[in-house]
Amino acid sequence: MRWAVLVGLAVCVGSAFAHGEVDDVLPTEPGVVFEAAAALRYLSADTVLPSARLAGYLLQGDAGPALRGTQLEHGTVGLAARLDDTWGAQLVLGKHGSDPAHVEAAWLQARRDTDDAVWLLSAGRQQPAMGAVLGGAGHMDRFGLVPLAARMALNNQWIDDGLQLGWRRDAGRSTWHVDAGLWRGKVFPGAAQGGVVPSLHAGWTRGPWAVDAVAARFEPQGRGSAIGGTAGHSHSAPVCDAALSQVVCFSGRSQLAAASWRWSGLDVEQPWPVTLTAAGWLRHETGVVESANGLADYRGSNRGGWLEALWHVHPRWELGWRGERLSASHRLNGPGASLLASETQLSAYAPSSRHTLMLGYSPTDWADIRLEAGRESVAGTRVAFAALRLVLKYATVPVGAR
Repeated sequence: MRWAVLVGLAVCVGSAFAHGEVDDVLPTEPGVVFEAAAALRYLSADTVLPSARLAGYLLQGDAGPALRGTQLEHGTVGLAARLDDTWGAQLVLGKHGSDPAHVEAAWLQARRDTDDAVWLLSAGRQQPAMGAVLGGAGHMDRFGLVPLAARMALNNQWIDDGLQLGWRRDAGRSTWHVDAGLWRGKVFPGAAQGGVVPSLHAGWTRGPWAVDAVAARFEPQGRGSAIGGTAGHSHSAPVCDAALSQVVCFSGRSQLAAASWRWSGLDVEQPWPVTLTAAGWLRHETGVVESANGLADYRGSNRGGWLEALWHVHPRWELGWRGERLSASHRLNGPGASLLASETQLSAYAPSSRHTLMLGYSPTDWADIRLEAGRESVAGTRVAFAALRLVLKYATVPVGAR
């Protein structure tokens, strides 16, 4: 019965294009597209997955998202409209589990085509350009859990308000993508107080190959981490007030860098039924950590990535494996260093890992059924899990197209 309710909710509330690059989601001709999507999941594990909190890394300190049981993993509903050859826009509403519904995308885009390139300027709420591998991992893709590296670097996903300039060029058999953005930076690893965040993305595709790289710099002032971790998952860092009550605060610089590589055997002249992927994130931070009980200089380097292999057994069947690893180094210097390490749970640090096997079946073009089994280890806690997922996607033919 619960599955029936979730399926109904998916059709009404569920966009796959919420996680595409902004130039991928608009109709090619003037018109409007409605698209809805949802990922429904039942996950079984003996205990709460330790990756929900991800102790041992300087994060928001909350208890993390609920991962066990039956839930709406992610649902979106949205509209994408192209007004003419220049102007386009998108609006997407999203929902995760029991979290309140929120705006995932609300932007306006201007496009200009020249003889040898395409220029794009988008303004509003959007996901900064990262490429398909980094931007889509863990969001209605083949594996249901957000990679550990993305949990560490982005608190799952980076959606921000800002301005982004994009450049596209086809050069022979290759396609180049370059995107430069300026963002408010109020979401993790940023904070309510801090400077404008610059970002840069570069991508290259040629036949079966796709390579992307992205970098960004945050300067959070008073980014909070809750002490105790009893509160539920949140996309906003705890507030650092003057009393520093039940919160540890970081002020300084946070630098992000990431890269991905994908090779698809389906796109070579003599197709191979294999797709290989590698991706990684780095978050380097320097600054000051402070609580009501102490103050210390902090330097941290967090590194994580994953490898993925897919075997396309049949047009509607595939097998997949994803292996992940996450590590860090932390240094606290000052009179409160020992207590702060305990309050932030940095003292619980240990390298983290996850391995997942997946069997997928697509009975129709708009539905995928996926069975997963895996094991993860975080802060010395090892947990096995299994999940059954239903991913639904629906899109209309552009309305009003010429």
